[in-house]
Amino acid sequence: AGLAEGVATLAQVLPPRSTGFPAPPMALRASRCLLAIAPRIRSAEAYEALKTSGKTMMVGLFTARFSLAGKMYKPHFQALAANYPNAAFYTCDVDDAPLAAYDAEVADVPTIVILPLGLKPDGSPYDKSDMVVIAPELARFDLVLPRAKAAMDDLAVVADPEGPRSWEFDPATGTTSPTHR
Repeated sequence: AGLAEGVATLAQVLPPRSTGFPAPPMALRASRCLLAIAPRIRSAEAYEALKTSGKTMMVGLFTARFSLAGKMYKPHFQALAANYPNAAFYTCDVDDAPLAAYDAEVADVPTIVILPLGLKPDGSPYDKSDMVVIAPELARFDLVLPRAKAAMDDLAVVADPEGPRSWEFDPATGTTSPTHR
């Protein structure tokens, strides 16, 4: 009875929600995360699997639990993902998948990494040197998302008629690179 009385008293003290609707159940809030456009990458294997997804580019938001800016970017990053259906968007916590962050050359969080997959307009394949890493320079966090959108708009990627191929580990660099043709 003590707990019920405490909850009833708390309900009387707290002001009603501004929307007038009760808070959604926990399952509904969790389903919003599951239905996100940009899935969360939790391992290097999942990161490598995206390279063979058949999309024309990979666009990742690399962040960390402590990054307030990364948390603020997520809804805007999801909205950006909705506008580019041919790109594989993902989010990655650098503590969960440090090898993926290393492969994407992430040095600061939050960072957006754009990796074109497929062919250039002249028919030659894109490789790791064509990757675009966009990090906040001089703490200009407000420019990261606009610069990422501009970089995606500037990339002309043609789908590979032979289909996606897996990338190979390069021991000389410690990262992956596309298979040679």
